[in-house]
Amino acid sequence: MGRCSTPTACSDRLRAPLAALALGLIASAGCARRHETPPAPPPAPPLTAWPAGRTEPLRITDSLVLQIPLQYERSAIEDGRAPRSPFPGVAGRTEARFDFFLPDLSGYTLQNYRNQRDENKVEVVYLHAGNSHEADPGAPGEYPPNMLKRMLQDQLDPRSARDMYALKCYAGRVLTDRLACYGVRDARTHEDILLYVPVATQPAPDDFPVIKANYFSRRYGGVRIAWRTHARNLPRWHEIDAQIWKFIEAWRLAPSPTEPAAPRTPSPGAGRHGNGPG
Repeated sequence: MGRCSTPTACSDRLRAPLAALALGLIASAGCARRHETPPAPPPAPPLTAWPAGRTEPLRITDSLVLQIPLQYERSAIEDGRAPRSPFPGVAGRTEARFDFFLPDLSGYTLQNYRNQRDENKVEVVYLHAGNSHEADPGAPGEYPPNMLKRMLQDQLDPRSARDMYALKCYAGRVLTDRLACYGVRDARTHEDILLYVPVATQPAPDDFPVIKANYFSRRYGGVRIAWRTHARNLPRWHEIDAQIWKFIEAWRLAPSPTEPAAPRTPSPGAGRHGNGPG
């Protein structure tokens, strides 16, 4: 750097870099202010009652669209669990689920919601479209007569059959910790059910034995349904299953005038079975 000819010249040469530095600091401060994280919104006030209303329309099949009251939806206050989930592979179809409580068939409250091991709770794990041909003789899938026939061939012991609560129950050949119980669930529509029932053993303090049902029904163009509840509710299995279908019918939206009418449920006719495959 050359020497200044006068003090004024030296002052001018130093002033320019200092001004540039000051402008840079001001600009940096402005950018920092623009990128500051906004304050978090205040937390929502605590709930004083279970949310009211219904879910958005859930299209299960072309002839079954549901709007479920939020009192039967645990997801009404759980952000991480949506009230429905897409049914893969079928455009525009969804899967519904809901819960209710015995003995009065009520829904959730802020009190019973907290008990994850409520023995009075019935959970409908899924309700979604099925293949309309699942009810064909010998077809794969979850149609109870076909399931029982397959299971008696290689999983269940036919000689172990015993009657329980209007069901015929079979012990497993290998798996001995549960029974497979079969019976008529709806005489009007000629449809049956297959329940899985835990075998009573010496209970541990943290045991929570459940009975489970999953099956295909020809109703509404063909649907699959699964539900479960505590094993102590086995004597009420028929009431529970019938109530699930009453809920479905009560929450069903009427088809629009442009939608085709649902086909009538076919009758199996002469091939009718009783508490076992024909």
